Amino acid sequence: LVLEGLGSIGLPVPVVPDGAFYVYFDVSGTGLDSWEFCERALSEAHVALTPGKDFGTHTADNHVRLSYTASRADLGEGLQRLRQWLGS
Repeated sequence: LVLEGLGSIGLPVPVVPDGAFYVYFDVSGTGLDSWEFCERALSEAHVALTPGKDFGTHTADNHVRLSYTASRADLGEGLQRLRQWLGS
């Protein structure tokens, strides 16, 4: 659900999760760094994400972490909100 949703929005996942409960995706195509992407996603789309810098330094400015420890309905809603926000 999350991988397909992010892909359809144009947010690539460079490494597919293998047993984790989160996905690390690339926001460089949006023109925003990970911090600004997360700040704006929260304030404008009401979706909470975590900037990559909280997990290391390698490509941290271009990547965002999304935890998928939520219901399918909530994940779908969050992805839809991101889609609408990025489309505006």
